[in-house]
Amino acid sequence: MTAINMNNEMFEQFGDGDKPVLVDYWAPWCGYCRRISAAYDKIAEEYSDIIVAGKINIDENPQLAEAEQIEVIPTLVLYKRGKAIDSIVAPESKGVIDRFLKEALEK
Repeated sequence: MTAINMNNEMFEQFGDGDKPVLVDYWAPWCGYCRRISAAYDKIAEEYSDIIVAGKINIDENPQLAEAEQIEVIPTLVLYKRGKAIDSIVAPESKGVIDRFLKEALEK
């Protein structure tokens, strides 16, 4: 399963669920966002049994990005029960995302 393109309603719906939610805040004009997209989709697939992986286009959901204080993209944020647990800005590789996720899930 690849990452889910989320809007405000979906973000709230998944945030209220039992599974942690990993969100990639991105934009289509962001070259680096596009570059890590395949790695993020692999993470979404590998962790699909324990997390929900979503993508939020900040151009289409600027109010959500602002509310979450996203200033640099790509930014990945892990949420548990609607609360941000940890985040990482501009991860270099799938390995970096993997390590971040494993550490953040332990919090």
